[in-house]
Amino acid sequence: MYEELTPVPIGPDAAERDAAERDAAELDEWKRVLRADFDRWLESLDDVPDSEDANGDVGDVPDLYSFYEQLAASTTEARKSNRRTAEAYSQWSNTLSGFDSELRLLREQLAKQPVARDDTLPRSWCLAFIEITDRMHRLAAAFANSPRPSWIGGDARWRAAWETQRQGYDIFMAHTDALVLQAGLTRIEVLHAPFDPAKMSAVVAEYDARWPKNTVIEEITPGYLWRGELLRVAHVKVSTGERP
Repeated sequence: MYEELTPVPIGPDAAERDAAERDAAELDEWKRVLRADFDRWLESLDDVPDSEDANGDVGDVPDLYSFYEQLAASTTEARKSNRRTAEAYSQWSNTLSGFDSELRLLREQLAKQPVARDDTLPRSWCLAFIEITDRMHRLAAAFANSPRPSWIGGDARWRAAWETQRQGYDIFMAHTDALVLQAGLTRIEVLHAPFDPAKMSAVVAEYDARWPKNTVIEEITPGYLWRGELLRVAHVKVSTGERP
């Protein structure tokens, strides 16, 4: 009595039309939200910002393409800055590798050196040791000054890496300073002390109203004692006490 109806499947053309309609609806919604955000931003402006070109002349009213062009230029500069940062890290790595090689060679030479009965290092090795220590302290001071952050941000990862390397280097320096003390080497305290020609060499004299005459106002190269005896004099800057 009744004829059974067979469902007609939707063909590829119909499915493609449905997908295209969904994509168009999503695009229209995205445009609507973008326009709403842009309208709110325009409503928040009270006046036209002042803008000047490189010659000091007032430029035209800014447009979206000009903003995009400046943003693209800023992105390119940020990428160059990241490459320079990567090169700086590579140079630091090479420098630290060089120090590691020198220290390894020093350990090997010390292992071959016959130890005296009083378990002290030869004077020449102590001088080489403090020379390497001076360079390491200069590197530590450089680590304290990290590169300036980018004005557009996005540099949190490499700044965190810089801080991690600095902390690791501080630990390395603490071990080195402990070895210096273990070897019987003591750094001479000179800053703001009276000039002592027996332990110091004045390489610069400068007037400083805050300190009396012949007072050490800056340490240029540290001096060391070895087992209580003078190993290397400290190079310092002293106050003249007289206004030039």
